[in-house]
Amino acid sequence: MLKKSIILTLLLLFIVSSVILAAEPRLVEIQNLINQGRTEEALDILNQSQLELDPDLKFYKALLLSWQEKYQEAEALLLGLVESNPGRLDVYNQLGRIYGWQREFIKAEDIIERAQNIEYSSERTALLSRHAEWQDNHFKAKKLIKEAITKAETPELSAQYKENLKRINNKLKLAFYLEGKAVYSEAEKEDLELRFGLEKPFRDGLNFDTEAGVNYFKNESNFIFSSEIELDKPIIPDKTCLSSEFVYYSGGSRDEYELNNNFDYLINPRNRLGLNYNFIEDNVNPEYQTLELEYEHKFEQTIMVLKNTSRRYSDGWTADFSQHLDLYYPRDNYLLNLALSHYQGGEYVFKVGFEFSDLFSGDKFDLSNFNLWFNDQKTSNLDFRMDLK
Repeated sequence: MLKKSIILTLLLLFIVSSVILAAEPRLVEIQNLINQGRTEEALDILNQSQLELDPDLKFYKALLLSWQEKYQEAEALLLGLVESNPGRLDVYNQLGRIYGWQREFIKAEDIIERAQNIEYSSERTALLSRHAEWQDNHFKAKKLIKEAITKAETPELSAQYKENLKRINNKLKLAFYLEGKAVYSEAEKEDLELRFGLEKPFRDGLNFDTEAGVNYFKNESNFIFSSEIELDKPIIPDKTCLSSEFVYYSGGSRDEYELNNNFDYLINPRNRLGLNYNFIEDNVNPEYQTLELEYEHKFEQTIMVLKNTSRRYSDGWTADFSQHLDLYYPRDNYLLNLALSHYQGGEYVFKVGFEFSDLFSGDKFDLSNFNLWFNDQKTSNLDFRMDLK
């Protein structure tokens, strides 16, 4: 009996060692393919491999799947590794990245905290700092990256974090910008604006900007002044955003003020509700108001927005003044917008728009935004924003 047990044990050791020796060259091959950028070939090999016996191969498959944005498959593999290898910290790191890419920041913070409780890493703190930047929480990002600098494990990491700190500080300083707009229509002929603005975040969730400039309308020049405050989390509840803008025109062809308020509620990463209320007071349309309800849904490649606009004149409200369907096709540096609007009385208007971002970066200014749209009513609009350095 003892002899049989020894023989079975030796046989089992032989089988296990054979698997390990066979897996080792396969692991080297996978690493070489990834280093050469041949990720598809590496994934094909992994799909044909027995992953359960080698956690390294399973990790590389999850890594490659996450690079292809197959996040659910990658997450399932990595969570399995967390259960079977709870001390393997690179698994936690990759899960944190995947959650961040999907904007599931609470999940990312939870998994990174689990890893930090096992063994602290400045790289994970730097990852949390990056996530805070993606949420426009730059004060939180600055605090985290300064912690990472003080606890950096190597001089190279410390230098990298200091570069990150410079980028974050640029987001927190007073920003100067120039905005321009040109509208042409057969009804109003031309409407031109040029504004100089200042923008400053006071804390996470509180932004303020103010603008002053000139407006040319109906062959006369006017002065413009505007001021806007934006509130976001953590000042107001999670998933909500609120902004309020005051605009004042004074001059020959315009003597009015506007109050524009916007409230957004993020139902989930794919769905959003919006409420927009605008009040305008001038000599032509006293107490002119609009109330707009909108619903946004994000598909895999497109975004759909449905709107209903109610309008009030001095004689009362019109609840169904207009309805709008907007389709957005976002790409790397531009966005295509197709819109169909229906107005009371049966009029339909079709609009095509293009929005370009980060078009040019120079020593003294960045052309950060450029928009163009036109409709079948012979109206066109062009506007831009230039950030000054």
